[in-house]
Amino acid sequence: MDLKTFSEDDFDPKKWINRAWGSSGNQEKEVFVANAVTRLQLYMKQLTNSLDETTAQIVTSVPRILQSAEALQDEGQALQYELHSLEHKLTSVEQQTGNSIESLQRIDRLKSTLENAASALREADKWAMLAAALEHVLETGVPTQKEQLAELTQQLHANTACLEVLSDAPDYESKRLQLETLYNRLEAAVTPPLIEALTDNDVDRTSTYLALFVGMGRGLSVCRCWRRAAASRLASKWSALESHSVGALTRMLIGEANNQVDWLTNVLKSDSPIAELLRLYTDLLLSLEPTPTLVVSANLKLCSTPEEGIVMLTDLKTDIDGFISCIRGVMDAPRSNREKLLPATVRELGRAAYAPLRELLPRYTELQSRLLIEHLNDPQLQQTDDIVEHSRSILSLASRSEGWLEIAYSRAEKIAGRCVYPFYVPALENFVQCLSNTISAHYRRIEALFRSTVAAGQSTGVLSPMFPAALILESATAVLLDAIANRLNIEPKREPAHPLLDLATLVLEPDSRRQLAKLQCQPPTFPELRRVKNQLKTLARAVLRNPIDVILDEVPQLPVWSNNDALSTDLPDFAISPQEYITKIGQYLMTLPHHLEMHLSEKQAPLQFLTEVCTHTCDMYAEKLLNIRNMDALGTKRCLTDIVYLCSVAEDLGSSAPPALRRLEQSLRVAA
Repeated sequence: MDLKTFSEDDFDPKKWINRAWGSSGNQEKEVFVANAVTRLQLYMKQLTNSLDETTAQIVTSVPRILQSAEALQDEGQALQYELHSLEHKLTSVEQQTGNSIESLQRIDRLKSTLENAASALREADKWAMLAAALEHVLETGVPTQKEQLAELTQQLHANTACLEVLSDAPDYESKRLQLETLYNRLEAAVTPPLIEALTDNDVDRTSTYLALFVGMGRGLSVCRCWRRAAASRLASKWSALESHSVGALTRMLIGEANNQVDWLTNVLKSDSPIAELLRLYTDLLLSLEPTPTLVVSANLKLCSTPEEGIVMLTDLKTDIDGFISCIRGVMDAPRSNREKLLPATVRELGRAAYAPLRELLPRYTELQSRLLIEHLNDPQLQQTDDIVEHSRSILSLASRSEGWLEIAYSRAEKIAGRCVYPFYVPALENFVQCLSNTISAHYRRIEALFRSTVAAGQSTGVLSPMFPAALILESATAVLLDAIANRLNIEPKREPAHPLLDLATLVLEPDSRRQLAKLQCQPPTFPELRRVKNQLKTLARAVLRNPIDVILDEVPQLPVWSNNDALSTDLPDFAISPQEYITKIGQYLMTLPHHLEMHLSEKQAPLQFLTEVCTHTCDMYAEKLLNIRNMDALGTKRCLTDIVYLCSVAEDLGSSAPPALRRLEQSLRVAA
């Protein structure tokens, strides 16, 4: 039987009895109950005996436990006393040892100070000897033998190291200035033989002097000496050339570029060989005698024609581009140590390379102007006095001008790309101004002839030579404006990725760059030429309408409008025919389509031209009719017949009567 069940907190006797009874099987109740009670009584007796024994043991062991606890308490108090004693001893020991440690630290610092002082004294003594030795070398002369120079290099290293040790010394600054002075004197003494070795391309001597400069901490001075030597040698080669030209200069520099980079990398151990090469070429191009700009200017003066001058400028751009391409190739060549160049350094070289072109670009304007204006020296303009043929000659010039301008701009782009625009536009303006003056002079001639003809009381009209002359001249002006517009449509270019490709910065001055940006946003419009075109258009229409205007001026004074007899007034409307003045106008208008087709092109819109003439005629006729002071019944009938006739002519020509004339007709019919 499991006795743990009776010790549980939720023990229920009923549940236990039912569970025990369920596990009894077929056993009788009385027997099962008797057995269960007997067993429980036995278990109770066993538990009671066990409890009695345990209680007896506890009672007998309590005095012994109390004695042990008292003994343990005594031992704990003794141990606590010992711990307090030990803590007191440790505190006293710590105080004693702390003072000792501080004493040891002071002794160690004193020892270090003494050692440093001793070392400083030794280094000061050594410094004095090294400085005296270097002073002796400078007074007796710097050696030139390789072994002696190597010893001097070691001595310089020792001087530098000794000065670093004395950095905490009170007189450090004075010693540094003293050593700097000695190094300056030594550098001044060694620089001439170093430049001589660099000029002779002597690798051994250059390496020896390089080590000497590195010992002084002045490796950059070697690069400066190299630039002086290389610039002097290249300047001598330039001076020795039989014929100076930019092409010869670029070929000389291109041939030297890779060799100079190899020398800088392998001999001088430069960390920035490309930058040093760019500085060398920049300084050289700015210091050559004679300067490339002076050479090109002199050659340009020898050009006998503007064509030769423009070709020379184109060749100059080609030569400079070849040099720039070589420099870019050197910069972009693969190397183990990729050098990062400052854009300002690269642009300085580009500005120096393009200096001749930048100085001569303003001369391009003069050359191109002369070349374009020479095309206008057409013999036909001087050989003919006929105004129509003269207009045709001007039209021929205007038609050919598009080809001239296209060739001029294509050549200009070869000289400076789109950066030539600030210099090409003035040349274009000079050409246009010259041709515009020719057109204006001929326009004034035609206008003067027209005014004299009108003043003489003569009629002009479509058959007059003044009309085709004005039309052809207007067409020439339109052709010239179209040709100009085709050469002015440029778009701003994107910012170049490489500094040597930024022509706007390399070729143009700040004022020219601002002008280029302005021209790209607002191209020139040539208002004078457009004004002449509008004047020619007005003149052509005035000549064409003159016969109509002359006839219409007489309309208000015609006697047919009043003082008619009674018999004539009673005539029916169908018996009245259009009068002579209006039939003359109608006949003139009906002949216009044929004549206009002869003189007008499809681009000039003959139908629109004819419509404008018809509209003008109707408007002027309505205005003149309103100026009639007195009109009787027959005059009104005649006027209505003339209006109907004119409206029918206008309709036959594809036009229509304007509202003013229609309203006047309605008013006259109401009055009739």
